[in-house]
Amino acid sequence: MNKLIIYGDIHGCYDEFLFLRNKINPKKDDIEVCVGDIITKGKNSIKTLEFIIENNIQSVLGNHEDKLLRYLNHQKQNKKNPIILANDEQNIINNLTKKHIQFLENLSLFLKFENITILHGGLQNDISLNDLSKKDKQKILRLRYLDENYEYLTYGKEDERSTFWADIYDGKQGFIVYGHQWFKEVNKNNFAIGIDTGCVYGNKLSAIVFPDIKEYSNYKIYSQKALF
Repeated sequence: MNKLIIYGDIHGCYDEFLFLRNKINPKKDDIEVCVGDIITKGKNSIKTLEFIIENNIQSVLGNHEDKLLRYLNHQKQNKKNPIILANDEQNIINNLTKKHIQFLENLSLFLKFENITILHGGLQNDISLNDLSKKDKQKILRLRYLDENYEYLTYGKEDERSTFWADIYDGKQGFIVYGHQWFKEVNKNNFAIGIDTGCVYGNKLSAIVFPDIKEYSNYKIYSQKALF
């Protein structure tokens, strides 16, 4: 039976990614997916991206990939680019090949395997994945906290009255595996699990493995400590 293997935010942590993948030891027919933010911040973004492409590993779009794609689209216009890149991001842009860009441009906002939904940021209960507005799509990439009326909060606006989206998510769009917000340990809720454990910040890289995609409550967590 094919396993479903989902990796948390790699952020260019190539060595940790290889160590983690070797621990899991994927078989030829297993499905491997990333929750986005494959690149930026870490020191080996291009090597990571190349490995993922060469090994037919799938991914959803992360907000960091989205930023670079928006930058590239603005570059096609004959005016000043409104998106400001960090040195790391500019270095990635300088080294992207056509193959890399094509891969990034084809990343889906979400992927579904039976009742398991993989996306980068989060989902509000009143949003249907089958009917997404442009604003909804941006929320899915970036959602962390909701205000007291359960409305989307931009990053940094949260306070003690705010609610983390997964704490109230109702499960109607499937059991969600997400990244974006990092935790010291995977963050478990009734209908969602966050697997970004902050490797690029010195913690660890994590993955979740479902032996049977029809049984989302049955899974195993694998982790690899940051190597610096």
